[in-house]
Amino acid sequence: MAAPLQARVQGVPTPVDDLVAGMVIAEEVRDQQGRLLMPAGTALTDRHLRAFSLWGIMTIRVRGEGGADAEEAPLELTPEQVAEAEAIVRARFPVADLDHPFVAELLRLAALREARRLALEGRRHG
Repeated sequence: MAAPLQARVQGVPTPVDDLVAGMVIAEEVRDQQGRLLMPAGTALTDRHLRAFSLWGIMTIRVRGEGGADAEEAPLELTPEQVAEAEAIVRARFPVADLDHPFVAELLRLAALREARRLALEGRRHG
């Protein structure tokens, strides 16, 4: 990959699969009809995480470590996390034409998500 991978902790929708208990919702969560499911500022629990699947919620915006008013800081990814993520993702594309622009972009985005997941996992265990 040409450019180093970076992700934002806040400001970009976070896939529900990447959420963990204790994260704080940055904005209201609403269903497809616009009904309020959860207000901004709610600290997530395991029960909330299970409910998102039932409600069909795919992504949530969460606050960064500094809170809602903190400046959005990039999630620092180590070269090891980037390399590990790229290797994991490349294994999922065994016969794909990696020179095709669409496939290359898909690979880049998948590796970014995987690297972000690895970094967040490291924060929880570190």
